[in-house]
Amino acid sequence: MSYQNLISSKHIEEFIIGEELHHGCVQITPFRNKEYIKKFNKSFLLGSDTNFALSIGYKDPEEEIKKKKFNISQPDMVSQGYIFNVGFGLSVHDISFNAIANLSYKNLKYGVPVYEGDVLFGKSKVIGIEVKKDEASNGSVQVRTTISNQRDEIVLEYVRQVLLRTSPGKKINKISNLENQNNLNLSDLNLPNNYQNLNLKDLGENGKTFEDFEENKIYVGNFEKSISLVDFSWLQISTLNDASVHHNPKSNFIGYGGAIKSTVEGAISSHLPLTYFLAMTSGSHDAPTYPGNIVQDLFDSNDENDEKIIGSFKVLEKIDLEDRSDIGLLKIELIGDKIVTEAGLKAYEKAGFKGVTNIIDGKIRVLTMEMILAVPKVSAFK
Repeated sequence: MSYQNLISSKHIEEFIIGEELHHGCVQITPFRNKEYIKKFNKSFLLGSDTNFALSIGYKDPEEEIKKKKFNISQPDMVSQGYIFNVGFGLSVHDISFNAIANLSYKNLKYGVPVYEGDVLFGKSKVIGIEVKKDEASNGSVQVRTTISNQRDEIVLEYVRQVLLRTSPGKKINKISNLENQNNLNLSDLNLPNNYQNLNLKDLGENGKTFEDFEENKIYVGNFEKSISLVDFSWLQISTLNDASVHHNPKSNFIGYGGAIKSTVEGAISSHLPLTYFLAMTSGSHDAPTYPGNIVQDLFDSNDENDEKIIGSFKVLEKIDLEDRSDIGLLKIELIGDKIVTEAGLKAYEKAGFKGVTNIIDGKIRVLTMEMILAVPKVSAFK
């Protein structure tokens, strides 16, 4: 029996609308949470500052149990960015091990907070399948993924669409049966605890209150960086994400999109250190990114800009809430642009990427996500 026959992940023709797949579980240890925050330069205080989280009422309800069972003292809140990656990683082997690309996300909503030591369980329901032509060798599957904790409380749910190959030699016919509606309403969002008596120093040099942000203005992150193969791989390994394309020399070790998202969020976090992530209405990975050090090795480059990511966000809308004077909501477009160097062009050529016409002024869009954030108002501060 060949290695390929041992892979459990499905090909596109094997998915059935309505079926539910259970993905197993992973415990989020303090090391994993803190290492994620460090590697991706996250400055969000919820997830990185125990005292700040406690000051607005975020304390683990199972603190004593975890001390006794796992020797975890005072578990911190887990970074919401890491929760996203854990949820994605759990589903990879059952959904997207054979993926060509992860096409999009929508209707993502965060549930109850996650604390270090929590065990997260994943399951996905197949809600749509699309094949664009007859006699095709690929198509896309649409799933709704739900991540729950050890108390069976939902911590994250979202819809994603994945482009998959057929089994070798298999052809399939055209079908279009996707869930296209956006059913994320503001009334469904899980708002944070009340922000009160905050200290202005927690905003840092670049942090802003809700009132400081302007609609239609773009805010650029405070650093630009490429991602190493070690950091790409660490994030995959720590979240049980075994998608093969990211470990394949034929693909230039194409970078895992969750690490791109994490890097962009880290870059813009200095503007939003006190924010609470509520939802993502839509999102897409728009072009490949590769590990910077791998591109340099493969194409004999020493350009410090190889695969460097620039993070920014545009404020699309500011939303006041009638029953909350301490916070307002920002609807933002999270943006990741990549500097394309000579080595990067060679990587695209080797991989057969056809989107090079989208390179403008030496940059290409690699990430676009529309998100909803809760941000404290001036009244929440002392």
